[in-house]
Amino acid sequence: MRRLLGFILAISTVTAACSGKGSSPTSPSEPGSSAGATGSAVIAGAVQGASPATVAVAGTAVTSPVDAGGRFSLANVPSGDVQLQFSGGGASAMLPVSAVQPSQRIDLVVSVSGSAAAIESQVRSGGSGAELEGRVESLPPTTPALSFKAAGKTVTTDASTRFQDGSATRSFGDLRIGMRVHVKGTASGDAINATLVEMQNSNVDIPVEVNGVIDSPAGTAAAFQFKIGSTLVKGDAATAFFGDGDKPDTFADLKDGVRVEVKGQQRDGFVYAVRIHINDGDDAGDDGPPDDTSASIHGTLKTIGGAIPALVLTVDTTTVRTSSSTTVKRRGDVQSLDTLKVGQSLHVIGTRQSDGSLAARLIEIDDDATGGEFEIEGSMGGLKGTCPSLTFGVNGFSIATNGSTTFDGTACSAFKNGDKVNVKGLKQADGSVLATRLRRK
Repeated sequence: MRRLLGFILAISTVTAACSGKGSSPTSPSEPGSSAGATGSAVIAGAVQGASPATVAVAGTAVTSPVDAGGRFSLANVPSGDVQLQFSGGGASAMLPVSAVQPSQRIDLVVSVSGSAAAIESQVRSGGSGAELEGRVESLPPTTPALSFKAAGKTVTTDASTRFQDGSATRSFGDLRIGMRVHVKGTASGDAINATLVEMQNSNVDIPVEVNGVIDSPAGTAAAFQFKIGSTLVKGDAATAFFGDGDKPDTFADLKDGVRVEVKGQQRDGFVYAVRIHINDGDDAGDDGPPDDTSASIHGTLKTIGGAIPALVLTVDTTTVRTSSSTTVKRRGDVQSLDTLKVGQSLHVIGTRQSDGSLAARLIEIDDDATGGEFEIEGSMGGLKGTCPSLTFGVNGFSIATNGSTTFDGTACSAFKNGDKVNVKGLKQADGSVLATRLRRK
């Protein structure tokens, strides 16, 4: 799977011109910032999660600030495979963007946490055609017949459009809200006329996370909405609120310009908010001083105690406690708490307690110890080999099976690209994983 599960936020509000001129952080970099670079492509978009100060094309002088809304724009990007480097604001992450074409525009939504970065969605236009990758957000009757929205774009199809799920042929009727797709076609105004729709992940129950700054809040606690970028978020009386301060956050704290983390579910045309965490650095609506209880640490997981979901971890010398509200991610994909293993390098974000411990809100797995236990959930891609010796990828990790691998509940020969799988194995010295157990989800 090309990104992590995750979670969707489609931003295409950045206006960029291939001339490289602009007057704001959301415009492409000034010509002086890209001196020495060759190429006319533009990479623009938005960052969710961390708030890096800058993004640059590694190995070049092409750079852009990241504005308060998380937006950036890079002009004069060289063609070919490039690496984006996110720096500052607690971020130090690299993100590969492959096959950049001359005169192409790429709109990305990127999740960044510490040293990890992943593409949530992308839209490509210009060059030899148009492409997008993201989750299906709307279907008919919300959209016209034979059209849908994904990654903030309208996609139109017709009788000539091919629908594929791995090697299987599908149809428009097989699309579901929340399904991850890769679309290829041609641009038609703001829409894409699809020649091919690849269904990358049939699991539509994956939670959605949207992080960013609130815009245009409206409604009451019983039925409210706001926007984060181009994503519409709706909630109601069942939406739970969490904050970093000394008093619980509530609906009344949802105000223009407040930064929030939304955990929810993809619905037809909007994200339904299950829980909202307000993390603007102060209790919204509180006139007192900013709260300083929010904290983050990086370190090695030394011990694991307790029982899920109430684990007690030692990360270097800090005690970290988890709960049912703790999210675990690996390269942007949400994982279960039992994915945590001794020896892993972790980035933990949470609330500092009076005893010095940390109540974890988010745990990012940055790396695994060589020879240590490894577990990941995601979609299978690039499947090769002959049973029982298979190789495939899951969210950027190279996985291999052999005669010692247990194929749990599914015959080895039945696995196919696009399958949602759970992998347990051992991390190898070259970064790959030798699977001890493979199970279809």
